[in-house]
Amino acid sequence: MRVSRVVSAPNWRYAVGEVFLIVVGVSIALAASSWYEGRQQRRDEVLVLQQLHRTLSEDLLEINMTWEMTRQREQNLMALVNHLESDSPYEPELGVKFQSLLGWRVVTIKTAPFEALKAQSYKMISNAKLREKLISFYEDHHARLVYNLNLDRDFAIQKVQPYFFKNFVLRFGELTDVDRGAQIWDPIDYEKIRAESYIANLCRFRADLLRRFALQDYGDTATLVHEILEEIEKELADAS
Repeated sequence: MRVSRVVSAPNWRYAVGEVFLIVVGVSIALAASSWYEGRQQRRDEVLVLQQLHRTLSEDLLEINMTWEMTRQREQNLMALVNHLESDSPYEPELGVKFQSLLGWRVVTIKTAPFEALKAQSYKMISNAKLREKLISFYEDHHARLVYNLNLDRDFAIQKVQPYFFKNFVLRFGELTDVDRGAQIWDPIDYEKIRAESYIANLCRFRADLLRRFALQDYGDTATLVHEILEEIEKELADAS
């Protein structure tokens, strides 16, 4: 006796449907994972931007203050040159201006947030324009400020201090509340140092260094930091 066997045809529509549902499910899962990861990266970026904004705001105040003090020093030095090259007698107020020749200003830029960013990845900052400006400030402009500081300090130590310790006497400010307690250097023999022209030449040379390098670099750096802060503020506003 023959037994007939009935074989049902495979249900291709059902199989395709199953595959489609799997693909859709995987795609949704990947999209959700990508969305969550992107959102988390944006949160991390916002935290970095907030920290950079705080430290850069403080840095900008420091840079602007240093620019103002450097400009005042340059003006004091040129005032000294004019007085030394005139027939005017020595005035006690000149002791404050002589201090401008001897001292230097230290600028402290907080680099820790940028170093942390660099350790993770520059690409954490999604705005390419902002990223480039940050790199320019911390790796280029900051190096120029350090160079100016070293140049200014070395000039004072090597060229000015040896002469001052031989020909000047130190006292502390008592003229006004502004200079009270400040270091003031009075010449032991004013007519002698004026006749030698050494101090006048030092003043002129150092004022030129401050004008051509320090003031220019501080001004350019302050402008760049201001632009960076504006860019960060836009990014934070978009993220809120």
